[in-house]
Amino acid sequence: MSRNLRPVSSVLLIFIFFSVIFPEVLPQLINSSYPNCPSYNCSDVTIDYPFWRSDTEFTSQFCGYEGFGINCSVINNTVIPTINLSGEPYHVQRINYNTSVISLVDYDVSNIIHVPNDCPRVRHGIDLGTLSFNFSQSNANLSFHYNCTGYPSFANAIPCLDSSTVRKASVNVINPATENFNWSEYACDEEVVTTVLREAIIVAGSDQGINYVSGLRRGFELNWWPVEDCRKCEESEGRCGRNNNTSELMCFCSDGTNQCNKGTFNYTTTRIS
Repeated sequence: MSRNLRPVSSVLLIFIFFSVIFPEVLPQLINSSYPNCPSYNCSDVTIDYPFWRSDTEFTSQFCGYEGFGINCSVINNTVIPTINLSGEPYHVQRINYNTSVISLVDYDVSNIIHVPNDCPRVRHGIDLGTLSFNFSQSNANLSFHYNCTGYPSFANAIPCLDSSTVRKASVNVINPATENFNWSEYACDEEVVTTVLREAIIVAGSDQGINYVSGLRRGFELNWWPVEDCRKCEESEGRCGRNNNTSELMCFCSDGTNQCNKGTFNYTTTRIS
């Protein structure tokens, strides 16, 4: 046997190993008419423009909106698509490109990522920052109060989160009748406001009772809209992106140039201040 064989790349060996052992968990590349804008199947979620995979080897640039990167993480042999909003991870359940709606679940309370918990604790609110997202009209806001001396009649007790026999936890839907309520008399240590699908928290036959656990597990919906800086690129049938090294805006075309729509619009890279 010849001793002049080239060493096999460790990265290649790892890829071959996972391809053989766990072929169903690897993200699958989808053919795209835009060579610089690949699409992927990540579990049951298709990652396509304006979203992009943030865990690929292409780190110098991306095709899509800033902050719309999705990571395909393998957890317990299952691919979990994850997006970060202001540093907090969320499990991506669905993306509807026809209606521009993305469905998310807080990473902390997802029963797909963690062992199912009948008493989940919300630890933070949802901060969209400056991203091109807004909350869907299908959502409702929930207000959680922890370590309180009591709670008003419109709130729902959460006994499993009580810190003691005298310090209580509760949750209520935020609406015009409750949003300006003064909680100071209950001396709560913490308040956290989050968002869930309205239909998921309704308890049949109850005026006040809510199923907050169901709401947290179902998650919430965000709408997205076109980024203004990308409008001219998209109107010329291009796809917007960014160079990570120079912070310049880029326009990707199906022929690989920066002159989309047969050159009728010449989109040059523009530095974003």
